[in-house]
Amino acid sequence: MHVAAVIPARMGSTRYPGKPLCDIQGLPMIEHVFKRTQMSKKVDETYIATPDEEIKTEAESFGAQVILTGSHTRATDRVAEAAEQLESDIVVVMQGDEPLVYPDMLDDAITPVSEQPKVKVTNLAKPIREEEQYRDPNNVKVVVDESWDALYFSRSPIPSIHDGSYEDTAVYHQVCVIAFEREFLFKFTEMEETPLERAESIDMLRLLEHGHDVRLVPSTRETLPVDTPADHEKVNDLMAEDPLLNEYAD
Repeated sequence: MHVAAVIPARMGSTRYPGKPLCDIQGLPMIEHVFKRTQMSKKVDETYIATPDEEIKTEAESFGAQVILTGSHTRATDRVAEAAEQLESDIVVVMQGDEPLVYPDMLDDAITPVSEQPKVKVTNLAKPIREEEQYRDPNNVKVVVDESWDALYFSRSPIPSIHDGSYEDTAVYHQVCVIAFEREFLFKFTEMEETPLERAESIDMLRLLEHGHDVRLVPSTRETLPVDTPADHEKVNDLMAEDPLLNEYAD
């Protein structure tokens, strides 16, 4: 079974324009994501999908394969356009703003899709350790059923803790490593956008609203997406102590 990882990246981020090329410990963020993705044992090929020549030039300078795409607001739609040129059985959406991703996270997301015929898409989910993260609308929260299929995704704090305390309640947030069966990815992009997807600005809600399952896979890796300049500073400090950095940085 052939697996391709596609990293969507664009310069026009609303909250942090130009962030794919922001410097983190001497390398652009997109290079960290690319090289760490390549280390996955289950990924056969890694690509960067972008509409921007500036990103293409930088990515090719460190040896990345780049697919130029049209303009999309949804990262998943950008990946789907790129995947039309690929022959892979599974396509992993590896968000370009997750420079602290670890290769085993991709392996974990891929495994259910490759081994369980009923699972068409997976998404990693990590326990939320701090109440500030639980309240932060930049962190997409998710609640799951007993099979670890998603019940709902939200930028609001869910589940709402009416009884008990935050410390006694299992709360999770989405980690943006998403593995699709290739044909199901194309089916996803053919679905109409849905009201909750637009309201929350969360791609995966399109699947739930159309009646499809999203299998969540638990992860304990401590990662931090770069959504703002403040996140950039935090990640730059964390990367300095990250043991994986020495395996690919000159």
